[in-house]
Amino acid sequence: MKPARIVNFSHSDGMKQILEVKNQCKPKIVFTSGVFDLVHAGHLEYLLAARHLGNSLIVGVNSDNSAQRLEKGPSRPFVGAEDRAGLLACLRFVDGVILFDEDTPFTLLKALNPSIFVKGGDYSEKQLRDTDLKGLDDIELKLMPLKQNYSSTNLVRKIVAAHS
Repeated sequence: MKPARIVNFSHSDGMKQILEVKNQCKPKIVFTSGVFDLVHAGHLEYLLAARHLGNSLIVGVNSDNSAQRLEKGPSRPFVGAEDRAGLLACLRFVDGVILFDEDTPFTLLKALNPSIFVKGGDYSEKQLRDTDLKGLDDIELKLMPLKQNYSSTNLVRKIVAAHS
C-alpha cells in the first residue's frame, strides 16, 4: 500500500493537483485541517472519526510559517511541514494531504469544496462560519469533541518536565 498523495497548495500547479486528488476520491469528501505537530493518539482518533463521516478524507496541513502565525510558540512546529504531511499520508484512512500557507484553509476549502469540513471542539461554529467557511454555506460543518488530556502542547510539557 502506498501513501496518500501530498500536494503543496502554494506551488504554481497546486490548484491543478488539488483537483486531481479530489477526482481520485470517492464522493462525500471530508476535509479537516491542522498543524498536526507531534502526532498523538488524540490526532489519530480525531482523523479516524472524521473519515467515518464520509467516503474519503483529505487533510490540510499548515505550513511551518502558518503554524508559527497560529501562536503555537516560537519553537513550533517541532516537526517540519513535509514530514508532518508525510506521516499523515501514511495513514490508511487518509486519501490526500494538502500543505497550505494561509492562516485559515478558506481558499483551500473554496477550491476543494468538500461535502463536510471537520474541526475540533475547541472551535465554535460561529468562528468557523465567519472565517474558514465565510460564504461557503454548502459545506457541512462538524465539530468533533477533543480527547481529554491529549495535545502536542501537553506532550511538550511532559517531555520538558521529565528532562528538567
